[in-house]
Amino acid sequence: MATAAKKRPKKASKVIAIVRRDDCTGCEACIIFCPVDCIDLKLPEENPIEKYVLIDKQTCIGCLLCARYCPWDSIDMVQRAPFEETGDLVFA
Repeated sequence: MATAAKKRPKKASKVIAIVRRDDCTGCEACIIFCPVDCIDLKLPEENPIEKYVLIDKQTCIGCLLCARYCPWDSIDMVQRAPFEETGDLVFA
């Protein structure tokens, strides 16, 4: 079964979601609520138990749903501009 292509927003939002990896349990609650399918579950090869999520900065529309529904409060909304420059949207 083919997966649907991720939707790309027409205009970038001013805020973006970032994941605090140390707090993320990989429960996938945020994935369920994301309207643009910009969150992916990552399973580290060295230790698959330590799963976490990554957010695609180009697709994120800043809707706040992932941060609102994260049961671990591991997603923060921040201004897009500083993180666009570094490209790193995961705090380790």
